[in-house]
Amino acid sequence: MRLPILSAALALVFTGCATSSFEKLYPGMSSHQVVEVMGSGPTRAQEFPDNSTAWYYGEDRCVLMRDDKLVAKATSEDTTTINTPVVSVRDTSKALCAPEGYATQEKREQTIETPFGNVKGNIDPKAAMEKVKDVITGKRGDTEPAAAPTEGEQAASPTP
Repeated sequence: MRLPILSAALALVFTGCATSSFEKLYPGMSSHQVVEVMGSGPTRAQEFPDNSTAWYYGEDRCVLMRDDKLVAKATSEDTTTINTPVVSVRDTSKALCAPEGYATQEKREQTIETPFGNVKGNIDPKAAMEKVKDVITGKRGDTEPAAAPTEGEQAASPTP
């Protein structure tokens, strides 16, 4: 009887300690409070003409500061677009902090996970699905390469 109660108490203690410092940030905090809670300053910053500054902590977390106060915060979001036993593709929308009216390009990154390793980059998951579907069904469309010249035949030279 004591073991389950002790286990539950330990789980509660460890869950409370697992709260990240980023989750403790709230609007209205001063820049000094943000640095104190995060344990360091940002890894990079981006200034805007309206006296706002986006502070980035790595690539996955950011806060928007204006007049020495925290205005907003954002984190990267993961979604799985393809999930099979052999291959999965995870699409990540990177954290983005910008004041209203300042449109910035959203950064996205895809990760292809296979038993042979992982590949990160910018791919279009819909195009990848179409390519896989075409390979499976045997369709090649207009992308089929031209036949190689036979012996004694010269390859056509490109026209200018």
